[in-house]
Amino acid sequence: MNNRIKRIVVAITFILLSGQPVLTLARGGGGVGGSLGGSSGRSFSGGSFSGGSLPRGSSSGGLGGFFPFPFFFFGGNSSGRSMFGGLFSFLFLMVILYLIFKALRSSRRLGQGRSSKNSNEINELPVDLNGRPITNSDVLQRFGKAINFTRENMRYYAESFSRWDRDFLIGRVRQVFFWLQDAWSRQDLSEGKEYLTSTLSNKYRADLEGMKARGERNVIKEPVLDTGDIEFIHSHLDELSQHFVVMVSASLIDYTIDTSGRQISGDNTHRLYYTEFWEFAWQDNRWLLANIYQEDAIEVAKIARGEE
Repeated sequence: MNNRIKRIVVAITFILLSGQPVLTLARGGGGVGGSLGGSSGRSFSGGSFSGGSLPRGSSSGGLGGFFPFPFFFFGGNSSGRSMFGGLFSFLFLMVILYLIFKALRSSRRLGQGRSSKNSNEINELPVDLNGRPITNSDVLQRFGKAINFTRENMRYYAESFSRWDRDFLIGRVRQVFFWLQDAWSRQDLSEGKEYLTSTLSNKYRADLEGMKARGERNVIKEPVLDTGDIEFIHSHLDELSQHFVVMVSASLIDYTIDTSGRQISGDNTHRLYYTEFWEFAWQDNRWLLANIYQEDAIEVAKIARGEE
């Protein structure tokens, strides 16, 4: 029960209990006479708690006393005070019913407000490229075993090689991520050798040249990649190679314009939320981005099944 309703109920109960004796005495003949009788010749015939003991017209009102609502519709005599008391009781009852109704309505509105708030929170969940709500928990569950194994593997590697330190790798992933969004938007990969393998750099250069030839430019704004949205799902180290695959859940504004600045695709007002898998390789004494896989890529599915 709502606290407000509880307070109203307690207040009403207090009024009823505290008001009964006073109102009964006032309407049952008054003073000591009402409790001991109407006159010296009829002692104990009227009572403030039991009402009239005999069905006589001069007795005090029956059904008085501690009846659940003693002063509302019962008791009293045929005088004008009885009519006034009845009107007062009726008005008092209406006030109480109104207070209870108001409290119940406020409680319902509060509950509806909470439900509406929860609904709005659900509707405001970000969606991926296919319009599906993104919670990250589903993806993490899919790769749960791979994540746990990789954490232990990387912890073991880090004991001998500092480049496998988890915090260091997270910092490197974010550094490459933000550089790539900016460089791609500017169509300038001149510093690519610091962040990309030669194979991936050549591929991206060809893609950008194709866009320039068509008079297009892909604009990336406000990229976001928090440290908590980076998770490692694969790691490998041997005498010939070292690499890892990291799952990134990021968001950004992504749209394409032509040479006149007219938007020809994408959305410049709403954020795009997505999950990708980035593979890094250790080359030239640095971690370089070697490949980017989509969530449904065959390579990532193999990793999740432990085939690689």
